Amino acid sequence: MTVEQPVPPQRLSLHWGVDEGEVEGIRRYTHGGYHPIQLGEVLSTPADTEPSNSRKYRILSKLGYGAFSTVWLVSAQHHPESRRYFALKVCVADADPQRELDVFRRLPSDEGRHVLRLHDSFTIDGPNGTHAVHVFDVLVSFDIVTGLVRAHWNRRELCRQVAHGLAFLHRHGVVHGDLHMGNIGVSMPQLDEITEEDLIDRCDPPNCTIVFPCQTPASPKSLPPYLVPPTDIAFHLLKPPAALHIELLDLGSAIIVGSSSAPPACTPAVVCAPEILFEQVTTSVVTQAATTASDIWALACIMYRIVFGGDLYHWPSFSVYYLGKVAAVCGQIPPSWRSFWDSNEHLCKLDISQEAADQIWQTNIDDSSARKGCALSREDFVIFCDLLQRMLKIDPSDRITIEEVLAHPWHTQTADSPTR
Repeated sequence: MTVEQPVPPQRLSLHWGVDEGEVEGIRRYTHGGYHPIQLGEVLSTPADTEPSNSRKYRILSKLGYGAFSTVWLVSAQHHPESRRYFALKVCVADADPQRELDVFRRLPSDEGRHVLRLHDSFTIDGPNGTHAVHVFDVLVSFDIVTGLVRAHWNRRELCRQVAHGLAFLHRHGVVHGDLHMGNIGVSMPQLDEITEEDLIDRCDPPNCTIVFPCQTPASPKSLPPYLVPPTDIAFHLLKPPAALHIELLDLGSAIIVGSSSAPPACTPAVVCAPEILFEQVTTSVVTQAATTASDIWALACIMYRIVFGGDLYHWPSFSVYYLGKVAAVCGQIPPSWRSFWDSNEHLCKLDISQEAADQIWQTNIDDSSARKGCALSREDFVIFCDLLQRMLKIDPSDRITIEEVLAHPWHTQTADSPTR
């Protein structure tokens, strides 16, 4: 008997091409990769003793995707009267689901914890292998919500919620490891007020692309029948609330403090801590794991964007030019960087000093406090920048802890009014 082999990624091409910025890479639908999914199908948990024990989730729409999973909006068919909707994450077959499960299992179900909750977990077998499936509450990425609810922002309160989420993790010995704006979610409790039929009617039909290989694939079952772009449910469903409820997303890269099997850090350049950035720039690889200190750096970059409306560093990338910008804001060059720094034509010409860094922060304060219609006072910006400078230390051992972040006057004083 001939055993079908996975489609070699380099040989797979389609009659109708797709923009892989809008959908996941079709070449990852192979052995060890994504699980092919169709809209309308039902994924079920294995029945323990009787079929009535099985929990069933119907695929309604795609919410997003990443390097290690696809995420789908589903309705819980086993409790139809409650009309509960969930985000169902289907991991690639070669992912290590146990580390993420271990993280969630050590987190208590505290109210107001500002971290995503795991409601269900099981595995499914498919043509590309065995896939871990995790079921969460539906959250919309804060990045997507930004344009819809900016007028209702309470900047200090949003910063406080993100910080409380990270504090919850750190208090229970967990490093997030991939904290950035895309992994901050806004809850959508209004979803459960909508019937499944009404939900489908409100959302535009997805612009699916038929998967039609140019050559006969060796294993056609490995491929989905079509590729589905994510649906922007926030645009159709989100109403400006009195207050946003923030939760941290995606603990797929989270690690338990002290773990001997922690993977290398994978944060994007825009929130990447200097110690990780330097290794990437100088060696093109990252071997060190994320830490609570690198989480603090990422949190500072997120808070900066929430308050100032833009990124702390423009055009972030893993390059010597970006490395220079990081050092300029911190006003310091670590001794371990000196040899590389002095040998680089661009870096050795930069003015890196505490005085120059102070001027950068003063400019931020002056420009932001001069904006018309901003609810924050100049004194607020001064206090906020003081907090950021304590978090953005180039030496990780000098950064304040998350508890010190929460104890800072920026978080302890009365919250400002929403921006209008």
